[in-house]
Amino acid sequence: MDGLYVASMALFDEKGNLNKDESRRLMERHVKEGASGFFVAGSSGECFLMRREERITLFELHAEYLEKADLFAHVGALSTEEAIYYAKAAKEIGYKKIAATPPFYYGYKPKEIAEYYYEIAKAVDMPVLYYNIPMNTFKQIDFNHPDIISLFQSGAISGVKHTNLDLYEMERIHNLNLDMKIYGGFENEMVSFLAMGCDGFIGSTFNFMLTHYRKIYDAYLSGENKKARELQNKANNIMQALFQVGLFPGIKHILNRQGIQAGVMRKPFLELTQKEKEYLEKIVEENLS
Repeated sequence: MDGLYVASMALFDEKGNLNKDESRRLMERHVKEGASGFFVAGSSGECFLMRREERITLFELHAEYLEKADLFAHVGALSTEEAIYYAKAAKEIGYKKIAATPPFYYGYKPKEIAEYYYEIAKAVDMPVLYYNIPMNTFKQIDFNHPDIISLFQSGAISGVKHTNLDLYEMERIHNLNLDMKIYGGFENEMVSFLAMGCDGFIGSTFNFMLTHYRKIYDAYLSGENKKARELQNKANNIMQALFQVGLFPGIKHILNRQGIQAGVMRKPFLELTQKEKEYLEKIVEENLS
């Protein structure tokens, strides 16, 4: 198993600038808690709300942990040219792994999506982790389409970050190429994903409750299935509350409560109301041991 990767948050100071010192402090905590690595500048890292130089700064910050952790640089962008720019920057900084969402907004054809990945992989001579998050990109993987089948069997794709509740689809994607890595992206289904043979997890809630998910992960791998399900239930109580108030603003609020100066999400995200904060804090306190 590849283990648990933290989908790193972008932490901001009072002026809305990247908070480098707090980012280092949080990364150090995650390494001590047993994180296998970090997924950098993804959805949790507010990738599409970042300026170019800020996204590169996130790559550079996390690269300080290249010797301690396994790192993915998320390079997905609205254009192939932009994605290649980030991919080249990440490789120059020292990253050995890159990931990308499929291009979205314009309703691209499967062949156009495939070419996007081929061009990124060719530009940096490294395969790309396909970041499958259809709830945000509205792009479902058509694993029956010949262009997509060819893509996943070509070597241009190293694996999939499957941020999708469809476990059948995860298994079918893996079936296209058993050499690909499959990472669960919805930690509220960790036990189920593990049962279906995923290779590890990349999670946003790992930012504040990695040790709890470590217990689920270890319990399942040790054959303590009942314990794993009980711990999953507690984690899902928290996830339900997060979805109710807003996943990413909620994560940042809990980090702030834990003493990490995370700041707030960039607009158009709104800060939680006092009522939402109190509700979320109550659920977290009741379920985190």
